[in-house]
Amino acid sequence: MSDGAETKRAPMAAAPMKYRPDGLADWGNMWDAFCVLAQEGGPPHREQMLYAQVPVDVQSPAYAGVVAELIRGIGAVSGLQAVAGPPGWVAVQCTFPVMADWLAEAIIEEHVQARSEGAQLLVPAGEGFELTGEIKNVITVVAKTTHYWQDHLPAEVKQLLGWQLRFARAKLWITTLLRREPI
Repeated sequence: MSDGAETKRAPMAAAPMKYRPDGLADWGNMWDAFCVLAQEGGPPHREQMLYAQVPVDVQSPAYAGVVAELIRGIGAVSGLQAVAGPPGWVAVQCTFPVMADWLAEAIIEEHVQARSEGAQLLVPAGEGFELTGEIKNVITVVAKTTHYWQDHLPAEVKQLLGWQLRFARAKLWITTLLRREPI
């Protein structure tokens, strides 16, 4: 803009739901293409940040259903194994910690809360999550970011990210050692 005002990126439009003959969401065939990642200048997936619902009743049938659908959908779109994580979260097993870190950062840019713990990516879950709303949002951002990681991020960049992570952890370790009181 000529007046120097910052332009606001609108959230991406939602793809229509597709269903299998058995009535379940057809996550593996939902998208033909993805928008540019928000961290690469594209629009975020959501307008408002989607947060994990904590505390949550993990014994609730509604929560168990949400977690089961997230696990099924994440596996279909990413090829990664997902399991129930800490309350309010689904844990996605990544190949390396750097992959989990990168995916978490990219997913946050899409306005969905995420974090990493080692090689696990944690994405939100909640009793009130609806199939065509929050469940689809979480599965979409996992699909979008894992697609980018797997198909578009060069191996050299992944290797560099791994070295950056190692150096950051080494720096933290050294800093912690230097702060210790002498025995």
